[in-house]
Amino acid sequence: MDAILEDNGLKEFIDTDIMKPTTSNANDQAEWKKFVANARRIIFEGVRDHIVSNIHGKETMYTMWQVLIDFFHNSSDHRKLAPKDKLQNIKMQRNETLGSN
Repeated sequence: MDAILEDNGLKEFIDTDIMKPTTSNANDQAEWKKFVANARRIIFEGVRDHIVSNIHGKETMYTMWQVLIDFFHNSSDHRKLAPKDKLQNIKMQRNETLGSN
């Protein structure tokens, strides 16, 4: 997703917190809205449905990206341990040891 955003000239929106322009220039605000809409679309299309609720409603693309980084970083440890825990629970319910087949 990082590469797709970069290819579309939107990577800066996930690298830094770019807020809506406060100037009264309508062109600046329209351009910002267009960039944000494109970046949001790319991010929402790139994540699975159960993750969308975690990033929906974030004000900037940077905050959305940080949530995604935290989500995948933290869950990677969980994904490694979850199968082992599940196997251990199954074997404990059967009164088996982890070493038995």
